Amino acid sequence: MILSYDYFVEKLNSKIKTDDSFYYELLCTVIKNPHRYVGIFRLTNAKTKLIQNVTQSREIKLGDFMEDIVTDYIHAMGYTNLNKHIGTDTEGNQLNADQAFREDNTIYLIEQKIRDDHDSTKKRGQYDNFRKKYTLLKTQYPDCTINATMWFIDDSLVKNKNFYTNEASQNTLSNVTLNILYGGALFDTIFNRNDVWEEICEYLGKHKQERSDEILHIPDFDTSPEMLNALKQLKINGPNLYQKLISDKPLYVQLRKELFPTSTNLKLL
Repeated sequence: MILSYDYFVEKLNSKIKTDDSFYYELLCTVIKNPHRYVGIFRLTNAKTKLIQNVTQSREIKLGDFMEDIVTDYIHAMGYTNLNKHIGTDTEGNQLNADQAFREDNTIYLIEQKIRDDHDSTKKRGQYDNFRKKYTLLKTQYPDCTINATMWFIDDSLVKNKNFYTNEASQNTLSNVTLNILYGGALFDTIFNRNDVWEEICEYLGKHKQERSDEILHIPDFDTSPEMLNALKQLKINGPNLYQKLISDKPLYVQLRKELFPTSTNLKLL
């Protein structure tokens, strides 16, 4: 055991939990994007779309969790984690690493994504961003070897592997090693620690099994106390959004009909 299961799960649950801040963010998202929820060309109703939003949000938060937990594992394996805010590009845009760490005279960079499923435009932008990061690190550590990896956690999808591999093969920087890796290959290739990958998979599988009977619950916008609290917070912190919600614009009228059919919570504000 490298990290305890209790620590792993506590960290995961803290990322994916649904609390007051989550409900407030969900409400804001709906009001900012009413066209995603209502309209004659939306076959699903607003409540069904909300479920899609929440599941997508959890997928994103899983990615955030994986970034954090891998940082913990890197430290546990004896490497020195570096500041993830590695600097700026030539246009002054902040560049952040998912993982940046050091062992002796080697600087490691890992750009991690849950899965390799981007379209042609996004994959080019993603690789360009990766290139900026390892180039910057080479500038910052000219006397060190740079080992930079694009890592896709879910190895069931390898949609753009040929593209990324071809781009990496064109690297001309000296003392820079580039890798395109999927799933457990990261821990075999970079760390020689497949046991870490096995532990991550074991813990994720165990956590999923423990939650197998869980049904995703979204509080009723119209009547639940959770959404009433979110509406109260919106009225104070986002008055412009609140005014949009109660406006006579057709999209918001339709949105209220679907999500606030009796206006119970709205009448309590």
